[in-house]
Amino acid sequence: MILGLDCGGTKTRAVLVEKNGKVIGEGFGGPSNPNASPMEVVRNSIRNAVSEAISNFQGSVKVTCVSAAGTLGGMSNVLESIVRELLPGTEIIVRGDYEIAHVACFLFNPGVVFISGTGSIAYGVNEEGKSVRVGGWGHLVGDEGSGYWVGKEGIRAALRAYDGRERNTKLREYMLEYFRTNTPDEIISRVYSSKNPKTLLGGFAPYVVKAAREKDETAMEIIEEAVEEIVLAYRAAVRRLGFSSVRDKLAITGGFYFGSKDLLGSLLIRKLEEEFGEKIELREPLMPEAKAAALVALKYLEERDNDHKGMEYHFDRDQSTHGIAFKEEPP
Repeated sequence: MILGLDCGGTKTRAVLVEKNGKVIGEGFGGPSNPNASPMEVVRNSIRNAVSEAISNFQGSVKVTCVSAAGTLGGMSNVLESIVRELLPGTEIIVRGDYEIAHVACFLFNPGVVFISGTGSIAYGVNEEGKSVRVGGWGHLVGDEGSGYWVGKEGIRAALRAYDGRERNTKLREYMLEYFRTNTPDEIISRVYSSKNPKTLLGGFAPYVVKAAREKDETAMEIIEEAVEEIVLAYRAAVRRLGFSSVRDKLAITGGFYFGSKDLLGSLLIRKLEEEFGEKIELREPLMPEAKAAALVALKYLEERDNDHKGMEYHFDRDQSTHGIAFKEEPP
């Protein structure tokens, strides 16, 4: 059996599949990004997801592919050790969540995906198999165009309005509502004493989106700046990959994007069309990342064993998955 495991900042998902790709078990858990949650929380989240996925299965898991947001921070070994405790004897592959998101959108075909979740990163692969990533440097020095970045910029704008340094904005009253306080002075201790300031600041992003929907100028400017940052990441990745055309080669995913798609979607497409001079249709994931991770494990087995008996994989540009039982479905 094969296990795909998606370790995210807010939830964990495990998918158990047979060698023919048939899904026979799923499980869920809480946050499991080692860079954002305490290790005990990570361990429990993974344990809950894996245990639920394999609860009705008698036998061994041959290969586990872990999709994780913490790999760039050097946390692969930590995740591998946790999975090995739960599934002794399984062969473990750890991949960055951006790599798995690319598979979920392109099924091993060329293209660039931008992940706009709590954090952000762009990842692309060209026809020759060359891969590049843009961004992904974390909230202290990066994460432009993410939920965290939008939330942080919203709070900064609200505080500047409170000081009288910028025009008034609805973000000021929404900030007080979000922190449940009557004065911004209390926010200092809340932010700087937080055990997880990234999550705290990122949690304000929906308020920025709400204000932008209400045509608040400051909030709308923040959303526009986020779009500019996303376009900048696409441009850098496309240039480094040497694409002569981006037709059918741009995709986007992430919780912040889907939560603000009504605002970001049309604006982002318009900016991308201005940038590349082509009609743009942004692709979105064909399946959840946990299922994409299982696909990676299946492909790994085929390449390693070099044995196509009963395992014939064909990933082509019309997004077919011959021999794989995954259906095209939203995440």
